[in-house]
Amino acid sequence: MLDGIDVFRITGARMRQLAERQNVLAQNIANADTPNYRAQDVKPFSFDSVLLRGSGGVTPLRLAATSPGHVGGANSATRVVTDRAQAYSEDPDGNTVNLEEQMVKQADLAKAYDMATTVYRRNAALLRAAAGGR
Repeated sequence: MLDGIDVFRITGARMRQLAERQNVLAQNIANADTPNYRAQDVKPFSFDSVLLRGSGGVTPLRLAATSPGHVGGANSATRVVTDRAQAYSEDPDGNTVNLEEQMVKQADLAKAYDMATTVYRRNAALLRAAAGGR
């Protein structure tokens, strides 16, 4: 029922993406001593993909770029991240898992998940208040 409301659909998709990233980072940590294991990461979350899926093909809003130097303009650099993480280093056995890097990513992930749950909770409370509930 809440999937028809954009904020709930986007927040739910973000939480699913963060859960998937948690699984991938845990797998990286579990394979920290596996020879030739390559550290992996998931693609960054994209609001556009969530909005396009649920809005019947309506294109999402874009930033207005009146000059090539503006964000979203023709010359703005977009970073494409593959499924493989850019490793800080590689061990002699070919393993690219850096435990410090994985721990930093875990901390960032926890903060992002907390923010997503806060957004979801506050919007649910707002919806309940608008409907006359407690």
